[in-house]
Amino acid sequence: MTDHTKPSATDTAFLEAIEMGIEERNAYPDGASFVDAEQPYAGRAIARASSEGRAVVLCSADGSRQLLVPSHPAAA
Repeated sequence: MTDHTKPSATDTAFLEAIEMGIEERNAYPDGASFVDAEQPYAGRAIARASSEGRAVVLCSADGSRQLLVPSHPAAA
């Protein structure tokens, strides 16, 4: 059974990024998408962000995070 009262790894990463931004410390590039690695839509979300030239913070249930940065800007 899933505990819906506990924030997901993605929620935690996003909230930490907001707190760091308030303190004027940026952990991730502006406009980065936060994606839950365990969800079936993760691949589509990564592809979409990449096509838009945005970085992705891929969040896993174990608390690990990977920063994925597109190698080329999206074509206009």
